[in-house]
Amino acid sequence: MTPSLIKSLVLGAVTAIVFAAGAVVVQARSQAILHERHPLRPSAVQAATAPEAIAEGRHLVQVNGCALCHGRELAGKMLGAAGSPLAAPNLTRVVARRTDAELDRAIRGGVRPDGTSEFGMPSHVYAGFTDAETDAIVGYLRSLKPVGAPTPRQEPGFMQRVDLAVGFMHPEVNRIAGAPRPIDLGPRLEPGRHLAALACAQCHGTDLSSGHGAPGPDLMVRGGYTRAQFHTLMRTGQTPSGRELDLMSETARLSFSHFTDAEIDALYDYLYARDVRLDAAPPKKG
Repeated sequence: MTPSLIKSLVLGAVTAIVFAAGAVVVQARSQAILHERHPLRPSAVQAATAPEAIAEGRHLVQVNGCALCHGRELAGKMLGAAGSPLAAPNLTRVVARRTDAELDRAIRGGVRPDGTSEFGMPSHVYAGFTDAETDAIVGYLRSLKPVGAPTPRQEPGFMQRVDLAVGFMHPEVNRIAGAPRPIDLGPRLEPGRHLAALACAQCHGTDLSSGHGAPGPDLMVRGGYTRAQFHTLMRTGQTPSGRELDLMSETARLSFSHFTDAEIDALYDYLYARDVRLDAAPPKKG
């Protein structure tokens, strides 16, 4: 056996040992995160039963992107994250197995009935729903007829576990605690701020400034969109030049197209005022 072959064999053995040790650490660390129990906070949410409230719940589900992950009928969908499959559950089946409080904790608290954290569910955004809005959403979900089959719960893949272990992916409970909110610009603009914090934050960050892994840019409209152009963007996902914006185009057609004209106006007013405030702010010290 030549010295070079011995060296290659030793290097291969060391590499295999290091990889195996790393895999053990990743497995142990990710398991600890996945099985950590979190407090089950009290909830006063009660599923709405009035037709107008259920209709409001349907509207909230439509405009806040639930169908993007759970499918058009909310019957579940297989997604991907970090190169591994991720199952968004069949909500039409889940509601029968959970109480109103458990649904609330999943939506706004990112916690499952057993106290473990949700992963992939954007509770760090949906934490901003009011009690009344959550009543309406839960009422709407309970009004749906079950369709399709229950979505199998998917175990995290190796790369998802790596992301958990090194901190690239976080339990939803932890994301809620550290999520900044959009700038408060006063009562007149609060409706638009509330809409932006719920509908736009998944892609543009909870303070709308991008960063923190958000795929979308800082949510600036001044100088880029007139009010009419912003309406077109929200309905079709097209820029003033007619260009498609990939995820925005899909989201606009599936979700944002359900916004009323008044809601789009409120969003535009808030975002325009936000731009003005940020432009007037002194630069941050480096």
